[in-house]
Amino acid sequence: MKKPVFFLLTMILCSYISFACANISDYKVMTWNLQSSSAATESKWNINVSRLLSGSDGVDIRMVQEAGVIPTSAIPTGARRVNLAIVPRQRADNVYVLRPATVASRPIISIGLGNDVFLTTHALASGGPDAAAIVRATHKHFNQFSTRHFSWLLAGDFNRAPARLENDLVTERLNREGTVLAPGEPTQVGGGVLDYGVIVDRAPYSLRIEALRNETTPQLAFDHYPVAFLARSC
Repeated sequence: MKKPVFFLLTMILCSYISFACANISDYKVMTWNLQSSSAATESKWNINVSRLLSGSDGVDIRMVQEAGVIPTSAIPTGARRVNLAIVPRQRADNVYVLRPATVASRPIISIGLGNDVFLTTHALASGGPDAAAIVRATHKHFNQFSTRHFSWLLAGDFNRAPARLENDLVTERLNREGTVLAPGEPTQVGGGVLDYGVIVDRAPYSLRIEALRNETTPQLAFDHYPVAFLARSC
């Protein structure tokens, strides 16, 4: 009877060590501007979000902008269709809510898993005038003495072309540490790359991450494509 117990404890310990030592590149992450609910009879939460989290090919963390009608178990915040949400497969170790980067901006919400933090944001319309301020606020929060060892991925709808944000980060002197991860295809149905991520990876050993537009979603009414962040295969 001792062998099965020892084997079980070993499995639990190895699983814990694997999770505790996970790098940010070990997670499959996806961001999607859900464009609220498109019809009274249609629930994108039940159809799309749950489907992309399930199965062996599902993502580990799903970030949602314009979440629209939230699940009945959630606590309303009054944001209505522009709600932000993060849906992870596993329970988060920590939850962080960063204050809005500007007076007009939305808050930045995030979860922590070990030493990795996953944040989502939705910059203001008309060119994302607060996009750089959002990255600056995130960097400032996770560059303190107590959080400087964290790696983080900020993903969402920046409402600004990635090249413009990269130039902004040069001006802010944040380009040396932060990297913009954007797909090579438009993320908005009408054209334009607006949905992508900014990563600061402080792990000593980590695979490079690439952003890819996802086109496997059902043809429901939406104006943005989901964007996945995956470790680049060798």
